Amino acid sequence: MTKPFRWSLAKHEQLGSWPDTQDSSLNEAFLTDLREASARVLSFSGDARLAFIGRTPENLFDYLSGAFAEVSNAPKVHLVQYSLRWAGTGGVEALPQHKVDALFDYFREEGIAPETIASSRQRTALVDFVAYGGTMQTFVGLLKRQAAQDGTDWNSVQRKLMIVGLTTRGKNSPNHWRWQQHQDWLRDIPDAVIKNVSVPWGFIIPLANDAPKVTHSFHPGRWGEETGQRRYTPTEDQLKGLSIALKLFNLGNSKPERRTLAREIADTDGMREASVRKLVLNLKR
Repeated sequence: MTKPFRWSLAKHEQLGSWPDTQDSSLNEAFLTDLREASARVLSFSGDARLAFIGRTPENLFDYLSGAFAEVSNAPKVHLVQYSLRWAGTGGVEALPQHKVDALFDYFREEGIAPETIASSRQRTALVDFVAYGGTMQTFVGLLKRQAAQDGTDWNSVQRKLMIVGLTTRGKNSPNHWRWQQHQDWLRDIPDAVIKNVSVPWGFIIPLANDAPKVTHSFHPGRWGEETGQRRYTPTEDQLKGLSIALKLFNLGNSKPERRTLAREIADTDGMREASVRKLVLNLKR
């Protein structure tokens, strides 16, 4: 399977004048929320590899890709194009074999296949907006199916997993609804670390719903298509998303912004961890 296409923001020559044609100004309130969410994701995940799942966390991926572009020993970031909130009554086991084989090839190429996760020195943190856990359930279920298919010990995989869920901010009380308390499938990953980053409703809901996206939804109907790397003209929505993505990449890649992000991380409890302190120092350099 050809890897799903996405323009490289680090290679501006690929983009031509496309991003310049869009009005994609970013207000300070949005940037403040994005920076805070990114800092808390990094604080919780330590030195884990970051796998941003689907299209909702695209902005975090682009911003951090810029921030880490010139930082030594920065966490590895992946954008995993994946869209499947519900797999149907048969679950992921009922998905056609030729479709999942194509998806598994993509996982291998992206570096998030079960064998890679299990053999890595670091954990792999799956980062996404989590409302009810459907996407995480199908994603983990497919990792488990791939592990069984490839002969990879699932216990070794699940021990290296972390879920960092972006959740809407609510009351901090024992009665507050927490998604992980209502998921039977989590018994498949008993040793995985689960963290939640609460963010404002007005920040995350637009990202999950109607914010312009750079990528097309990569649902099972597209798994196995052969047009992944072929260059094509973006839609109007993609042009807007591409312009925003480039602005966020360039912002993150500026020295003042890296230092601002470092200060934001330094204000979190994650500074107790040596890996987080090291990242803060590297961002400040």
